[in-house]
Amino acid sequence: MFKFLVGSIVGFFAGFILFVSILVAGVQFDVSIATNIVIAFATLMATVIHFSSIRQQRKDRLWDINKPILFELSKSLSLVIKASKFYLQEECAERHMDERPNPIDAPDPSVYKDFSEKRDYALNVYKAVMDKELIDALKEAKRINDNIAHGVNEYDVDHITAYEESISTNEDLQEKLGIFITKVSGVKDI
Repeated sequence: MFKFLVGSIVGFFAGFILFVSILVAGVQFDVSIATNIVIAFATLMATVIHFSSIRQQRKDRLWDINKPILFELSKSLSLVIKASKFYLQEECAERHMDERPNPIDAPDPSVYKDFSEKRDYALNVYKAVMDKELIDALKEAKRINDNIAHGVNEYDVDHITAYEESISTNEDLQEKLGIFITKVSGVKDI
């Protein structure tokens, strides 16, 4: 919007200078020609403003549709990352005979199930109105986390390695989700 405003001001002054230059050069203008030029310019500006307004309305509608699921998904993902870090710390403490994390800080065990439900809901229901990059990131994170779970359950993959890989994958997803929320919400446009 700011770029449009600056462009309009610069364009107005450039047009005014061109108009004055033409008048000073001695070119004869009929009042009706000048009136038609002003009307054409005003029509052009009204059209640009109208299309800009329609684009902003579409963006606002997309944000209103996506806002609840995006915030819930973001909150759930941050709880999963926090839980994974807690369990990683607990696993490291157990293996290296260090001090265990405070049990009061233990996460709710249902955070993983809650995130999985929200992720699947976003992939199945909101897929049509979400950005392709975010959908691809959600699918990729799901695939990696499923492979990690399969490796731990079937092939006795080291838990510390599994937690580290899961945390890394989920943090990448959280970054992409944050970028998408910022983009769709219009925060950068302000």
